[in-house]
Amino acid sequence: MTKALAVVVPRTRGEEVRRLLASIGVLDHGLRIKTLGDELAIPLSRPLPRDVEERLKSGYEAVVREESFEEVPKRPKTVLEWLSDKLPPHLLAVVPRSWDLIGDIAIVEVPDELSGRERLIAEAILAVHKNVKSVYMKAGPVSGDFRVRELKLIGGEDKSVTIHREHGALLYVDVKSVYFSPRLATERRRVAEQVKDGEVVLDMFSGVGPFAIQIALRKRAIVHAIELNPIAYECLKKNIELNKLKDRVIPHLGDAREVVEEGLLNKFDRVIMNLPERSLDFVDVALKALRGSGILHVYMFKEEPKAVERAEEVVRLKVEELGWRVVRVSYSGTVRQVAPRRWQVVIDCEVSRH
Repeated sequence: MTKALAVVVPRTRGEEVRRLLASIGVLDHGLRIKTLGDELAIPLSRPLPRDVEERLKSGYEAVVREESFEEVPKRPKTVLEWLSDKLPPHLLAVVPRSWDLIGDIAIVEVPDELSGRERLIAEAILAVHKNVKSVYMKAGPVSGDFRVRELKLIGGEDKSVTIHREHGALLYVDVKSVYFSPRLATERRRVAEQVKDGEVVLDMFSGVGPFAIQIALRKRAIVHAIELNPIAYECLKKNIELNKLKDRVIPHLGDAREVVEEGLLNKFDRVIMNLPERSLDFVDVALKALRGSGILHVYMFKEEPKAVERAEEVVRLKVEELGWRVVRVSYSGTVRQVAPRRWQVVIDCEVSRH
């Protein structure tokens, strides 16, 4: 209990007086208001100005006196603050400062030094971030044809499906079965804003459809989205429904090469190639999909130094090797760092058949 000056006032006038005290900055928010029979004791952070005290006495039958109050428990503002009395300093130094937040699911990378304390990390995230319902830790690298990683539940509800909101879009995501990175949100918006009304766009490796959905929400364009992973394909179809984009986003299940060569040749103004591990292997397919000229958005991983410059040169050589030419590179840059000295890079280029 803590002693403090208080305004004691009839309960019928309590809310009115509380608002008045808050408005002039003398209400102590760190102490709980106390009930005293038919009266309320409202704690003060400092003595009242004389004119205010007189006004309260004459107009509200108030009395100013000292009372004992319970303190309001302070909610930690950060994970580090929550863990500050639970971990020694050398372990606090390696606590993750950020994580992927997909809908109400947090996915965190726990360093080896915190092995055995994964649940404590999850407790901290759940305590500080009330919007988070489940916490998973990364238990392996992104791998396989479907680009998924093993995840281990370390806290909260045992669920992997969520609705993620991104720049006005609703995205249904199963985090354990599909690849989805919220860290690409800015990049997806950047590409979507480049699309012109009337374009026909191909998203060659769409996942649950974040590129396609963002484009169709912003522009009067048609987007064909190809996905190999059956679960991601089902999420893609749900996202088309969620965002009311039927007939604006056309989903295709299968290998991008096969889908294009079997029915999507020479149809597109723009192709998005967000498969950094293997995008160069599909440049020939992307060129076949274009109408004879158009825009490619090619993503790849490159190491320093000069990651962007070397990526641009590789794309240019690949396009020319296939009998096309790069008319201009409209944009090239890093998207995000994925490891020390290793970056995801994007090259936007206008290409044309010789």
